[in-house]
Amino acid sequence: MKTCIYKALLGLLLFIGFQAKAQDIFYSKAQKFTLQNGDLNIVGWCGDRLYTYRSSKEGYFLDAYNDSMRLLATIALDFFPKKIFETQFYATSESIVVLYQAIQHNEVVQYAARLDDKARIVGKPKALDSVKVAWFSSDKEYYNSVGSADRSKIMIYSIGRRKNKRININTILFDKDLNVLGKGAPYIETNDDVNIEQSLLSNDGMLYLSGSPDHEYKQFADNAWIFRLSPSGQQFDVVPVPLTGSYVSTLYMKVNDQTKEIYLGAYYSDDKSDNNEGVIYGVLPPIALEFSTFKKIPFDEDLRNVSDERNKKRAFNNYEVRKIIVKNDGGFILVGENYTIAVRSYNYGMGAGYYNYYNTGGYNNTTVREYHYGDIMVLSYDKDGNRKWHSFIRKDQNSTDDGGMFSSYALLNSGASLVFMYNDYSLSKSVLSIAAVDIDGNLQMKKVNPSGIGLGDWVTRTGKQTDMKEIIIPVLKKDNLSFARVAF
Repeated sequence: MKTCIYKALLGLLLFIGFQAKAQDIFYSKAQKFTLQNGDLNIVGWCGDRLYTYRSSKEGYFLDAYNDSMRLLATIALDFFPKKIFETQFYATSESIVVLYQAIQHNEVVQYAARLDDKARIVGKPKALDSVKVAWFSSDKEYYNSVGSADRSKIMIYSIGRRKNKRININTILFDKDLNVLGKGAPYIETNDDVNIEQSLLSNDGMLYLSGSPDHEYKQFADNAWIFRLSPSGQQFDVVPVPLTGSYVSTLYMKVNDQTKEIYLGAYYSDDKSDNNEGVIYGVLPPIALEFSTFKKIPFDEDLRNVSDERNKKRAFNNYEVRKIIVKNDGGFILVGENYTIAVRSYNYGMGAGYYNYYNTGGYNNTTVREYHYGDIMVLSYDKDGNRKWHSFIRKDQNSTDDGGMFSSYALLNSGASLVFMYNDYSLSKSVLSIAAVDIDGNLQMKKVNPSGIGLGDWVTRTGKQTDMKEIIIPVLKKDNLSFARVAF
């Protein structure tokens, strides 16, 4: 099948490992797709094929491509029930595990199926667990899943609602062949609801959850914890984050599978004003119940002065941590993004702002959600907590009632540089921007205009890095879907 190939010779020096190499963008041929009743996913490489997933009224499909995004095969996942949700894929070089949930006989059933490298099903789908349907609940996310970095293990888990001062958690750990390795049923004792912010699974099967009290209208929390569950599911530890009177924003964790340590990054405030005062960095050793390293690093005046905000005290209040990268020398890099949502009400007959083609709020709705994704801030610190450099990637992305689906960014980490890809809304047509930050904090920018050849809008925030120098990003053009493979 004919593949549309667009090669943008950017001449962008992408530092160590990217030196002066041209950047190639390959597009798959567009498929019919409607966002309102469809779903998409980037599966990744399995064998010599790159797989993507799409669903529509016609069914559920995996598309297999070569490295030029030429379609090799389309595989119908006809073993799926008619109605499924929460579909996830975990690909290795030899097989693909697909997880999906279905409502059957008043129960939500969590299934797993194994596919070979040609996406043919191996054996029968396996029902891992089930739970009664809560018909009067708006929450349909009964099960979550997380995979290890080496793709050898997967865990599904469900978190119940607080009852009798307990929050029950149920877990099932299994390998890529769907063999169950352990089951757990721990619980959290608490007087308050707990917001689980992130989950990690180490290569040895240890589950880590970060959480804080669920205060809906507060940006910073006065308590935070890391919950740790052993691979067997029998040992459950609650490790408090030592805030000592400070308040913390959303936690971001990273596991070091060599040392089995957990690295923690967040922003903090010294009072209830929700003013972002600085960065938290912590290291939790394996099995330990206390952090071996825990630093609160305030923002200095030089950093505040280079921000775009007039009120320097509140310069970083709307930033959220997106990623923490640990350096070989014990230092770390923290990536944050300026992000806000505003809800506005309008009377009938008043203008309700701009609705794009992908509006999810309804055209007759008098309440709209406005999404703002602003600058990206990259901060580098040494092992003693001294800031070595900073880099700001300036952007201003605003949209209404679309979930911010075309905003934020895709990130490729080569190990020697960070490459950010995002849509620039400053012109009449969206332009794809590429920003590369090297190991010394030097920033280089380039703009490309893939929309100029009529291929559509990039959904950068759902992009997935599938190789050291490769990222896959969906591209939508009204009722058509294609995928772009960006190779550096």
